Amino acid sequence: MDGQPSAAGVPKFLAVSAQWAWRGLVVAVALYVLLRVAASLRFVVIPVFLAVVISALLGPVVEWLSRRMPRLAATWLVVLTTAASLCGVVVVAAAPIVSSVRELADRSEQAVDRIRSWLRDGPIGLSDSDVDDLFDRARDAAQSSVSGLSDSPTSTALFAGEIIAAFFLSLVLTFFFLKDGPQMWSWFLRRIRSSRREPVDTGGRAAISSLQGWVRGTAITGVADAFIIGVALWVLGVPAALPLALFTFLGAFFPIVGATTAGALAAGVALADSGPQTALIVVVVVLVVQQVEGDLLLPLVMYRQVSLHPAVILLALAVGAAAGGIIGALVSVPLTAAVTAAVGAIRSLDETYEPSTDGPGPDG
Repeated sequence: MDGQPSAAGVPKFLAVSAQWAWRGLVVAVALYVLLRVAASLRFVVIPVFLAVVISALLGPVVEWLSRRMPRLAATWLVVLTTAASLCGVVVVAAAPIVSSVRELADRSEQAVDRIRSWLRDGPIGLSDSDVDDLFDRARDAAQSSVSGLSDSPTSTALFAGEIIAAFFLSLVLTFFFLKDGPQMWSWFLRRIRSSRREPVDTGGRAAISSLQGWVRGTAITGVADAFIIGVALWVLGVPAALPLALFTFLGAFFPIVGATTAGALAAGVALADSGPQTALIVVVVVLVVQQVEGDLLLPLVMYRQVSLHPAVILLALAVGAAAGGIIGALVSVPLTAAVTAAVGAIRSLDETYEPSTDGPGPDG
């Protein structure tokens, strides 16, 4: 009976718990190793991930166009239109920001003097020695953070080359996924045993649908962040408010680094144009928006789009960031959503084929 000691003298509940524990430990170790490997192969994993996500997003458009023209032409039309649109957005948004950054560089000494005066005469009220010590620490931290790149031009060139190669790899993979995606999936299904083919097909399609939901959810949160931060910049009179809002939207698709870069850029432009007080307000607004988005808006939106509980999303982000850094944070939520959707679809398919035990039997 349950709870009775086994032959070895171990209670049954403890034996069952141990079995679940070691299986869970094996799964956790496997996931950790997978994330670490993905982080080490980031210049391969990120292009493949982006290609899959973009293909899932643009796939329905290609399917619709392919019913009216050859699939190759439909793929080229969608890829070129998307690339041209993104390049147009970058060009329109980059010019005012580059101008503001150049102005920041030209007025760097004036900006530093403003910061020193504000730290000394403002509400903080630091002494001259404290201000000097604070700037010395900031300078040392900045030098140490870039010393690896500045001391090794070869490493800098290698990093830039890897970025360019990853970009073209993602572009080529996206094209082939859009053009030959159905044939690739059919080829993969033919390599699977016929009895398992339908569950794998159902789970794969559910995973792609979940990825589409993740893209929609991320876009919704990015629009919300961009709108709030853009309005705040416009109210504060910061130049290039619209381009900065566009960069905030694009940064939503890159957890941690995207939001940090967009916020730092907005604060730098505000510092160059209006001084440290306005820059500090911008930093506070960005931090508040990011906290609300990360802890409240993103989990709630993702719950509606990919049917994941907000607690699961937060845990997935935390575990992914802890195990794989930026790469782990980038893939954790969509990967969790895709696996959950695939497993749920396969289980629903199994339940559909299970014979019902209710009602009369086969003989009436």
